[in-house]
Amino acid sequence: MSKKIKALIFGGIAVVVLAAITVILVVTAPSNNEESSFISTNAIPLIDELSTDVDSLYVKNATGEYTIETIGEDLWRIKDISDFKSLDYLYQQTLSNLCTFSATELIEENCSDLERYGLSDPYISFVMKFTNGNSYSFHIGAKTADGSNYYLIKDGETDVYLITATSISNLLLSKYSYLDKEVLASFDEEDSESVPHINSVRISRPDLPYEIVIEEVKDGELGENAASQSYLVMREPQYARLDESKLQTLIFGNFGMTAADVVKANITSEDLTEYGFDQPTAVYEMTYDNNTTVKFTLGAGFNSADGYQKGQKVSASKIDSYYLIREDVDQIYVISASSIEWQDVQPKDFISSTVVMPNILDIDGFDVTVKGTTNKIVLTPGEDKDDSSTYTATLNGASIDMDQCRSYLQLLMITNATDIYTGEIKGTEQMSIVYHYKNGTTATVRFYVDEENTTYITVNDTGKFIGRVGLINKVASETEKLKNGETVDIDW
Repeated sequence: MSKKIKALIFGGIAVVVLAAITVILVVTAPSNNEESSFISTNAIPLIDELSTDVDSLYVKNATGEYTIETIGEDLWRIKDISDFKSLDYLYQQTLSNLCTFSATELIEENCSDLERYGLSDPYISFVMKFTNGNSYSFHIGAKTADGSNYYLIKDGETDVYLITATSISNLLLSKYSYLDKEVLASFDEEDSESVPHINSVRISRPDLPYEIVIEEVKDGELGENAASQSYLVMREPQYARLDESKLQTLIFGNFGMTAADVVKANITSEDLTEYGFDQPTAVYEMTYDNNTTVKFTLGAGFNSADGYQKGQKVSASKIDSYYLIREDVDQIYVISASSIEWQDVQPKDFISSTVVMPNILDIDGFDVTVKGTTNKIVLTPGEDKDDSSTYTATLNGASIDMDQCRSYLQLLMITNATDIYTGEIKGTEQMSIVYHYKNGTTATVRFYVDEENTTYITVNDTGKFIGRVGLINKVASETEKLKNGETVDIDW
């Protein structure tokens, strides 16, 4: 496997806070510079406990409400998502930070107008309980004008405190933020033994009139000694060889896929409709290592800066995120559009420009018909038929230089296919190449040119491609050079 394969690995799992839930009413909140009756500018302890004594943390915010509970030594979970793979470090971070929770200022004692600070209808409420019996309950209101602080009161009291925004950032999180965002595990690209062996890939989308199906090459399918850029070929919508370098994102890039966020767990049918899975954007199914299958489904696409609104049409150029489901995981992820390729990939993006690539060891010869003239090249092995350096060649019965014959064969294989073609072949046949394999089979490549100078290529009259017209004239001129014992030039 090529070491060029790069699995897309998101750098570190970051705490993601949805922009929509950070919008706070600050119009009525006093600015830091406004004269008020603040009493103290020293740090004011609000909670001072040991993290080992935490029993539970109840949080109510714009995303809903949940309770973090201890389930073992230094282990916490949210009950209704406790069975999912979780981020232990994030639980520990949230709880340990709050164990030494302080205010920076006491802004106003016995405040009679809590609405002024956004505290009549708190933005966040939380209750923290400890095994020693202590309990602390707070309400958090508006953000200050500069965005660096929030206003807070203790439950049942009216003294208003100022706290830093960073000290309560984790209280803005939804409960799903505590779930692991890894969608598919990565592999060590430096260890060839750990590189997954792909068996098949199947892609379906509403915009495609066909499925794209990629499978392993069958034994001997391309010839016993065939050279190949990849051990995978496209089967549907038609047969085509693939360019391994172009498969890095399409296939191997899925390993190490990490979501930007998790928005749901324990998915309901209503959730599927809400996030666009009733009309999927794409479905990607991959089998690897002979017994592992993963199936990804993309729901709605949206622009992360604008946010998601069900049913809203978003132009393809603005979509930078999608909702995604992995079939065997009961969660809905948010995935970056740039981290995947199969939501808009076309066959032309990954097929090889070479439609047939025979090995000299596998063929008895080949016939080239161009400009109305057929030329037959016959290859004869030496004493060791498995050593191509001992081979000799004839063109129409006359001996030719074997090195030039190799260059000529290389030129013929540079078919420069640019895309598959699913329509009817147009124009007239201008060139054909017939490869005669030692196993008795043949591969016939035909070139057609229409009135608009578009070149069509067929392989065994089944696979159809778009090519480049310049190759026909190039083969005609280099055929004459081969006949005349001149140097064959493969550059064009």
